[in-house]
Amino acid sequence: MTLDVDRYLHRIGYAGAREPTSETLFALQRAHLLAVPFEALDCHLGVPIRLETDALFEKIVVRRRGGFCYELNGLFFELLVALAFRVRRLAARPFTADGAGRLAPPFAHLALLVELERRWLTDVGFGFFSRTPLDVDLRSDQVVDGRRYRVVEEGSGLVAEDRGMASRWGYAFDLSGHALDEFAGQCRIYSTDPESGFVRRATVSRAFPDGWITVTRDRVLGGRAGERLDRPIADDADWRATLRSLLDVEVPDPGAGGRRQGSGG
Repeated sequence: MTLDVDRYLHRIGYAGAREPTSETLFALQRAHLLAVPFEALDCHLGVPIRLETDALFEKIVVRRRGGFCYELNGLFFELLVALAFRVRRLAARPFTADGAGRLAPPFAHLALLVELERRWLTDVGFGFFSRTPLDVDLRSDQVVDGRRYRVVEEGSGLVAEDRGMASRWGYAFDLSGHALDEFAGQCRIYSTDPESGFVRRATVSRAFPDGWITVTRDRVLGGRAGERLDRPIADDADWRATLRSLLDVEVPDPGAGGRRQGSGG
């Protein structure tokens, strides 16, 4: 398909310059993160994940849904290509959530590399992480919205991580480019395996100018304007009402292929 760039940019509330510069890239990533939530509702509801560009566009842009990394960065890749950026898909391995420093399997995360005057790690699909691209070749701290990130050499590759977390939070990667279908196997596992965290927790995360909020099937994490909102989710009705009130997200009807998700951006 030919990507409808105007409609995509309207979806993320972006009306700025379109030239392939670092300023444009930074603004696009921030706008995308503020408009489109990370959400694994389809994984939880048993709706198949389709990685074809037309299916991603229909879900994220037309139906104003979110998605998880393969979907969000998969479609963002197409937007950047349409805007004449030099971009490649990277296979990354996030640190596991148990705090033990272990890595998820290969192709567990899809990130992007954009080559301009510098090489930028670009990511709109990793939830609570940097809101702007990170310089792949800079080894000192990179401060984004008061948070410290760093890209370091580790083993035979690189690690991008948030330096302010109690345990390692980020992912390992190398700079090899990959086709989207190379991620299909791990995407299928994460979206269908009953033991997958995406299937069990139905994570939805959204960035706001004044904070981040994550809602799962059993809890709320994060906050806005300096106010923490952490609390447990009581039941199914509470889960749906919380998604609606805090994130402007409606749980889609899986039988209908997913309904429009709130006002989005």
